[in-house]
Amino acid sequence: MQKTGDKGFTLMEVIFAVAIMGISLVTLLGLQIKTIRLQQVSNRIEEATLLAQEMITRKMLEITSNPSLAQYFEEGDFEEEEFESYHWEYTLSTTEADSLFRIDLTVSWNPEDKENNSVTLSSFVTMKAADL
Repeated sequence: MQKTGDKGFTLMEVIFAVAIMGISLVTLLGLQIKTIRLQQVSNRIEEATLLAQEMITRKMLEITSNPSLAQYFEEGDFEEEEFESYHWEYTLSTTEADSLFRIDLTVSWNPEDKENNSVTLSSFVTMKAADL
């Protein structure tokens, strides 16, 4: 004689297994969404850093080629359509050394929250103070 109660899963076991799978899938989906958001932020930071490096190089060339045109503060947007959401700010400041100047260039992509959505690069350039 066979016992009929030992042939399959009970309804409670099936419900419990489905609940565990559901919770696991929701958790994994949440992690995937968070990963995508972090990747987007990482891409923004990378693009902003590259744009800042390019702009700071341009400014250094401008300053060294014609120091009399050096401005102490300037800002603008990038002209390329793919970077139109980025804004840059350039500051030239003096240092304790006579011929050494500090360049700060900030690239931001969210004007409401610049502190958390910007990249700032700093560099130094030498030139005669009399040329300014």
